[in-house]
Amino acid sequence: MKPSTALLALALAGLTGLAVPPGLAAPIDSLRGDLPITATEPAPALFKYINDKENIPRNFEEQPPLVPHTTEKYPINLTENGCLKCHMEGVTPGKDEDEDSKSVPMSESHYVDRNGVKQDKPVGSRHFCTQCHVPQADAEPLVENTFQAALTK
Repeated sequence: MKPSTALLALALAGLTGLAVPPGLAAPIDSLRGDLPITATEPAPALFKYINDKENIPRNFEEQPPLVPHTTEKYPINLTENGCLKCHMEGVTPGKDEDEDSKSVPMSESHYVDRNGVKQDKPVGSRHFCTQCHVPQADAEPLVENTFQAALTK
């Protein structure tokens, strides 16, 4: 049988619910190990976040900066953005923040609208910070990898 015919037969078998021949099925490795789907386990321990006053180095060009603290205390919704309390241009940390805070102001790109016009306040397309910026947890990788940062700065 030609390879293309075998592939077609395998695809049709999957679509029609027919059994896949044992030699063609690949085993599936799960992060759960050998536990059945119905098994329950206690929740894993919470991650410790890197509460660092310095910027976390970036791993590739155009990577959004990582957040060196938790974001749970800073709500972001349609009417409020807790990140702006410290990270908007010209804002100094409030009473709740550490006086030695080195909060980094948002880059100018957050003030430029889709037409390239600079605005006085962050534009709406940049309102939901956690679309791009995430807190960096001190956690072991879930799977082995050989990732190497593209930047050496």
